[in-house]
Amino acid sequence: MSIFGNKNKKTNDKDNAKIKLVEVSQLRFDRDFKNVFQQENDKVAEIANDMRVNGFDKSRPIIVTEAYIIVDGHSRFMAAKKAGLEKVPVIIKKFDSRDETIEYEYKMQLNSRRLTDGEYFAAFLKLDEIRRSNPNAQGSSDEAIGRQLNKSARQVCKMREIAKKADASLLEKIQNGSISINKAHEMIKATEARKKAGLVEEMADEKPSNTGKGINSDSFKLGVLFVLSELEKGRKKNQILKDKRIAKLELGELNLSADDVARISQRFGIA
Repeated sequence: MSIFGNKNKKTNDKDNAKIKLVEVSQLRFDRDFKNVFQQENDKVAEIANDMRVNGFDKSRPIIVTEAYIIVDGHSRFMAAKKAGLEKVPVIIKKFDSRDETIEYEYKMQLNSRRLTDGEYFAAFLKLDEIRRSNPNAQGSSDEAIGRQLNKSARQVCKMREIAKKADASLLEKIQNGSISINKAHEMIKATEARKKAGLVEEMADEKPSNTGKGINSDSFKLGVLFVLSELEKGRKKNQILKDKRIAKLELGELNLSADDVARISQRFGIA
């Protein structure tokens, strides 16, 4: 049977909001839902101790699918089992797809707890995966995911860039909370700047060509501007260095504005 139960079954909002008591043994985990956010052992133990004294807080029922798969309330469920409770309050909610269920779980967690940067980053990765698999998705991905995470489109853009460019070590630091998303993004941009500066130094050390014709200072400056502008377009270093146009450029060929030239020249000390 599908974990979402019978999709053809008519269930209205009023039925969905009704709290009922069910046997703890009826509820079960789904690995994807459980792993959206980690359950902290200390927190589970604390909740269990409170349940032994005060019982289950019925104002915070566990949310489950029609097949009694837990969507929200994993820590409360684990605490109830630890406390030896036989029944717990639940709300049965109908979902039309697995992705809809996961999106709902993120929404509930965002409303009930303060997430770490590692959890926000993991949420971004999952929501972006869901959105990319949806052929009907419209509008800016960064804006749409930003609304889901209560983050700006700019912050989501940073997470996207980190996902593309960060190495395994940096990703692990984000996930374990030892570094923030903003700091990780700054480190990536700093590394890119150093690589570009290194390329400039490498060009300065290049020997004259076999024709015996050296590169004068004006041509070198234009060549550097050409290299930096091509890097911005995504070309690889080796491709650019093999481009024979570098030593023959005129400023107009670069298609750079005066502000672009001034900015690049000042940034890399080639004015």
